[in-house]
Amino acid sequence: MRLLMPLVGLLMLVVAAAIVFVFKIVWDEHVFQQRLVSIEVTAPEGWEIVPYLTAHGETIVQEPLAAPDAPATTTQRLLRGFETLNGDPTKGAVWSAVNGDEIVVLQMAFGPHRPVRNSIFDQMTRASAGESKPNLDVDIAMIRGIALIAKPMLSEVPGQSGPVPVKYRHYVMRLGDEEIDEVVDITLLSNSSDAAVAALLMHVDLGRANGLLPTPDPKFSDSSGIVTPNQQPLAAVPPAPSIAYIAAGMIADGVDLGDPWMEALARIKSAEITNWDGLIALYPDQIAQVPMPLFELLDDGSQENKARYFAARLRNSDRVWNDHEHYILGKIVNPDSTQADFSDYLTGNPDVADDVMALVLQLPAEGVATSTRIVPTTGLQGTNAILQSGQCRVENGVRSCTAGGN
Repeated sequence: MRLLMPLVGLLMLVVAAAIVFVFKIVWDEHVFQQRLVSIEVTAPEGWEIVPYLTAHGETIVQEPLAAPDAPATTTQRLLRGFETLNGDPTKGAVWSAVNGDEIVVLQMAFGPHRPVRNSIFDQMTRASAGESKPNLDVDIAMIRGIALIAKPMLSEVPGQSGPVPVKYRHYVMRLGDEEIDEVVDITLLSNSSDAAVAALLMHVDLGRANGLLPTPDPKFSDSSGIVTPNQQPLAAVPPAPSIAYIAAGMIADGVDLGDPWMEALARIKSAEITNWDGLIALYPDQIAQVPMPLFELLDDGSQENKARYFAARLRNSDRVWNDHEHYILGKIVNPDSTQADFSDYLTGNPDVADDVMALVLQLPAEGVATSTRIVPTTGLQGTNAILQSGQCRVENGVRSCTAGGN
């Protein structure tokens, strides 16, 4: 009997150890299931889900991860956030979706509860905060009832007067309401298309992520899919670099456009000027002096913009114009002029060069009713041939023509 006592004690220790071991496994699994790293992320067709690597983020933003004491630009804060979460699964999770050269990095992290503070001190602080920055965020789609927001393609840089344009895309989503309880913040960085980002999110178990919140987001709907504004499809190709990004590259390359056009280029870089109309609004009397590289940068393919620009260049050139041509070129430069404005003037069949008439055809045909008849004309009457050799619409005596019969 005495010999059995040590064996019984040893057996009890083994059983106790087994119980503790099993309990630890169960507990560890429970803890794991409460963390965002347990969320299932599957790959859309043609893509592969892989562990996040520093090189993935660097490839997207096209710059290396800087040292911790380097300036905290928007870009560097994003890269550092990925590194932090990737190294500590208790704080969140990071995945990479890869398809050739296209990469989407997906980050999920719990965000704190921030209740609204309405004390007198808080109200005074908000009142004295000054004018807030304009919100440039864009809701591009609803994913299972939650807004997918595209952030502006800009990176704030400490010490600089304005943000720096970037080429990558930055998106955010949020499950929950921080004023009510804890939230799940979703951040995506991509060099791919909007459609690819939305497709990846449809392969994330957002329902489980929402269920991990103390107060799940009531807007979340697992039965809904991707809903876009006006049901327009999302872009299926990576976006082209913004004109601000191209302008920044031109400045970095040392291009010299002279005065005041280097100032204008800086304004394009800072997104103060975003199109041709914005440039002309700031430099209304200098359209003829706009350098060709600046016009090409802002050219959106509009025939109207080309017509007004080249009319100004022609009018200001050394070429000799008669009174009719000089008048027409000056009127084309006017941003409010249309084809209809020339109708009465051209009925007299004035002596006008073909290249000047071609510019008239590129103006909008405002003033012409939509219910019109097509009048094909093939006769050649003086130098007014271009206006009469295409297809022309005539309504109430107003003629508007399109080149090439279109």
